[in-house]
Amino acid sequence: MRITHLGLRNWRTLKNLDVALGERLIIVGANASGKSNLLDSIRFIRDLTLDGGGLQQAVRDRGGISHLRCLYARNNNRGLVSVFVDLGDDATKQVWRYELSIKGEKGGLNRPIIASERVMFNGEVILDRPDEADRSDPDRLTQTALEQISANKEFRDIAEFFSATRYLHLVPQIIRDPGRGGDVANDPFGGDFIIRDYSAPARRREIWLRRITDALKIAVPQFDSLQISTDETGRPHLQGRYANWRGTGSWQDERELSDGTLRLVGLLWTLVEGGRKGALVLLEEPELSLHPEVVRVLPRILARAQRSNRSQVLLTTHSPDLLADEGVRPDEVLVLTVTDDGSVGSLLSDDADATELIQLGFALDEVVRKRSAPANVEQLALADLLRG
Repeated sequence: MRITHLGLRNWRTLKNLDVALGERLIIVGANASGKSNLLDSIRFIRDLTLDGGGLQQAVRDRGGISHLRCLYARNNNRGLVSVFVDLGDDATKQVWRYELSIKGEKGGLNRPIIASERVMFNGEVILDRPDEADRSDPDRLTQTALEQISANKEFRDIAEFFSATRYLHLVPQIIRDPGRGGDVANDPFGGDFIIRDYSAPARRREIWLRRITDALKIAVPQFDSLQISTDETGRPHLQGRYANWRGTGSWQDERELSDGTLRLVGLLWTLVEGGRKGALVLLEEPELSLHPEVVRVLPRILARAQRSNRSQVLLTTHSPDLLADEGVRPDEVLVLTVTDDGSVGSLLSDDADATELIQLGFALDEVVRKRSAPANVEQLALADLLRG
């Protein structure tokens, strides 16, 4: 099962977005066009299903309902913030449909509350809120049915699908010093990355480490092996060994490993871990700190992982090297464009001009670069930064 369609209304910079999703989606656009916001909408649903999560915490983590609502919302979608997804497969695009709309509570409390929540299975509505129980007890609307074990029995497949989602936007400095990120569970920037990896069953962890080591030997010169060990306090550390003139090589932990090595370990681990159950994998600019030749083969790495485990991958990028791979198709590239009424998005395959250029022999990465670059970007070089 995978997401086959994503719809957003008034979600941050994305006023109205509807996009069909295949097994891979590459999201491109200028800075602040909404790439991270799109991935975050899926993380938001995931956060509803996590232990210690739920609607109130998910909205609080994002700064409150006022920070979620698009500045251009006005009367669009009655001012509601809405996310809806279709889950299916190649044969049936919509097995499940989940819709959630939220708003701020009136009366000064301003808690996020449910304006509507609906679940459909094969076209049949099996949940439609608010219902009579909600109207008799309005506090029920502070929680989604998706986050409640007692309420989601009929559609727990949706909750389990999203709870398995893996998101990667590792910040090497936080991995080296997890206290910077608060050392919280499911930290999107990697504060708990090593602890989470160490928590995997020992046999499975060793198998994954061997697979990742084999890949790192190709990408990182003189890399020899990878392990996770604990210090005298019991805290786990990621250690890599490099071959050198010493027979035993040289061991380095996360404090000494390069940014690129840490991010590559994180990428490979996420693909291996997420692929175990065919989980949805969200990657934020996976090319950061990596050599262009490594970036160039990332699409093939992803494609091979997906063939073996049927996982779905959504990623954001600014890298033309990543888009230069001949295996990237126009229907896998979503271009976000900033307008005076919020950002809009369309698949490259739905752009007639882009399709014609590609048919004429223009490279896909060149076509995308022209559509995603900021207008008048050349003038940036003429900016007088030192003017008093």
